[in-house]
Amino acid sequence: MICTCTMNPSLDYFMEYDKPLKAGALNRSQLEYYEAGGKGINVSIVLNNLQIPSRATGFLGGFTKDFFIRLLQKYTYVQPNFTYIEGHTRINVKLSDGASSTDLNAAGPYITYEDMANLREKVRRLDEGDYFVLAGNCPQYLSDEIVAMLKEAINDGVKVCLDTNGDIVERVLEDHPFLVKTTTGEMQDYYGKPCDPAKDAKEIHERGARAVMIMNSDCSSAVLACDDGVYKAEIMHEEKTLTTFGSGDALTAGYLMNYLRSRNCVDSFRFASCCSSATAYSKGLATREKIESFYDKAVVKKLD
Repeated sequence: MICTCTMNPSLDYFMEYDKPLKAGALNRSQLEYYEAGGKGINVSIVLNNLQIPSRATGFLGGFTKDFFIRLLQKYTYVQPNFTYIEGHTRINVKLSDGASSTDLNAAGPYITYEDMANLREKVRRLDEGDYFVLAGNCPQYLSDEIVAMLKEAINDGVKVCLDTNGDIVERVLEDHPFLVKTTTGEMQDYYGKPCDPAKDAKEIHERGARAVMIMNSDCSSAVLACDDGVYKAEIMHEEKTLTTFGSGDALTAGYLMNYLRSRNCVDSFRFASCCSSATAYSKGLATREKIESFYDKAVVKKLD
């Protein structure tokens, strides 16, 4: 079982325009639609498109929660298992005029310690060998509780995958999480210095993570560090991309899907790069057909 966790999911409202957006003026959209959003949710949706079941958990509340669940019902292989809270699940607005994209993201609701205890009980029900993916930003005031939950899960034999706050990753490295995924921008923000993807991925691996993937913030490429060495894959190809939205989450989903069948880190990284590329060249998250179309283009090179 793969369980994804999004601490602060969002109801994403997409608005598309056929003319450049003008600040301080009336802009009338040509197309509007909603999607269930959040990094862990995106991982579950890509897994769904690959026909891999997953359980989606986290926190939902307020008048938006029922609509959020209805949006997830179109995904056959995603099982919602959220903790319901008093606050309102945030609504994020995504604006696109073809030339550029603008995101208007809300802060999200307050998560109580009682809410967090409820989530922790759900994670305790995972069995040895299950996967728990914590993806997206976590409230700073819950860091101690989140770290304790992750350490307990690893101790119980759960394969923990992290794509979240740098301080949480730092505190869990000594427990040997199964996978750490991050970006060069996130690395620079946390450590306060430019990121060298190959060097930094190798260092994080040596400090405890069993596998580390670092993607360039522009989604052009990614590196993997594991017991077999350090590898690089190109994500962007010659064609013009549609959007980089969700490409990093597709990287995580592809890695997990392939690892379930191959148990090979490098082969899983190659498939992960296909999923990431397919998402970058799709309007939404990658479908199986789109992913397969990139398989012959995927090249993984071992770095010295």
